[in-house]
Amino acid sequence: MTDQQPRVPLPPLEEAPPDVARLFDAFMRERGNVPNLFRAASLRPPIVLTLFAHLRAVTGPGEVPVLLKELLTVRVSQLNSCAYCLASHTALSRKYGATDAQLSALASGQFADFEPGWKAALAFADAMTPTNGDVTDEIYAELARWWTAPQIVEITSVIGFFNYFNRFAEALRIPVTR
Repeated sequence: MTDQQPRVPLPPLEEAPPDVARLFDAFMRERGNVPNLFRAASLRPPIVLTLFAHLRAVTGPGEVPVLLKELLTVRVSQLNSCAYCLASHTALSRKYGATDAQLSALASGQFADFEPGWKAALAFADAMTPTNGDVTDEIYAELARWWTAPQIVEITSVIGFFNYFNRFAEALRIPVTR
């Protein structure tokens, strides 16, 4: 994204209605800031509240390691050239233990040094992101070799959700949260 003006205003935090203010308080406790994407989405409180709930379900603790979810998010954001999500989720990946070597490998699309299940998940993200989700049987079979059906749902949800977030952030020219 360029340094263009955002297409929608980012409402002041202190003007949030009570239910949205509680969501913003949670971000402040957990991250020390309120992501600009959520500020923009707060223009429609029902949307921001469901986005937050879905974010928690998709990226929070589950059957897939949170670090892998963050690395998948970074990879999807790299493929979509989403500076907003790359900035946020590269930092979160580091918080959860990502190394510079892992992040460099993602940027180059070279997954050989990841454990086999993680390599399969990253290849799945590479196949799913630039398409309408048309993943080859071979790529899916490799994913299914390492992950259970519930884990595959979780992995697919991360990839799909961040394809959505990337498009939302880019289309509305949401500035990187500082």
